[in-house]
Amino acid sequence: MNYKELDQKAAFGDEKSAIILSERAQKLEPLPIRDGLGNPLTWCPADIPEGLLQEIDKMYGNISVTDIDTEISIEEESFYRSRIEGLDTTQEELSEVFRAKRTGAKGDKMVLNTYRAVKYLNVSQKRDMDTLVQLWNILTDGVCDDSGFRTTEKTKMRHAPEVELLDYCMKQFFEFYHGENIKNPYIKMAVLHFYFVYMYPFRDGNGRIARLISTDFLIRSGLENFSSLTLSKTVNETKEAYYHALDQSENSLFDVTPLIQYMLKTVYDNFYEVLEKQNENLGEHINWDEIFE
Repeated sequence: MNYKELDQKAAFGDEKSAIILSERAQKLEPLPIRDGLGNPLTWCPADIPEGLLQEIDKMYGNISVTDIDTEISIEEESFYRSRIEGLDTTQEELSEVFRAKRTGAKGDKMVLNTYRAVKYLNVSQKRDMDTLVQLWNILTDGVCDDSGFRTTEKTKMRHAPEVELLDYCMKQFFEFYHGENIKNPYIKMAVLHFYFVYMYPFRDGNGRIARLISTDFLIRSGLENFSSLTLSKTVNETKEAYYHALDQSENSLFDVTPLIQYMLKTVYDNFYEVLEKQNENLGEHINWDEIFE
């Protein structure tokens, strides 16, 4: 379903598009988190294959990690999170960046900042507004010209809340984050990820923070192996699909199913690659995009 196209056509009076959206709305369920105008975000549970959730749980249980894996992963995850933002540091240069603390290029500094941010989250117990501000300070140190919270309506998100609604949205975010609501942590992570990017609270660095707190949420949900996985590697390899899913999740029905599907598929693909390297006996790889369609 191409929400962007349907919304545009329906807005210009296309009856067929309006009917498709109306029929879609009947399948959606509200989520316990609201946008800046008080509308609940929605999703379609029927569009999330139970088999995918079961595969993810089974695969996670077969992943083995060590402390060495964790340290290497933090370095590689810092690199791939920065690659999503378009840095020019290469993987071959990582050793020099981390061992020699090379900071000559903006990309080097971005990688090291992300590494420091992960380390900060590993020792910080709180998850609140102060945590986000500290994350922003670490991530943007020396690499960002635009400082602080955004003060205008201009953002990369089409429907970002107005500045005066950010306090309300931030309250919604943390109530959902800490609340007993969505049982599946991967689905909840995807909703948190979308909502933070939708809020766009800072002038810059919002995507990097969203990806950091997504993995951090999974770790704090008891999925500690994520401290040794490089989920951002898979996101970087499917960057176009990632941004498309974010774009499609901004729609007139407040339906974030596109990003939920993308995130679940990304976790599945990441696990599959990890288990292949660990020589686990895997079944045939499933292209979940074909099933989603």
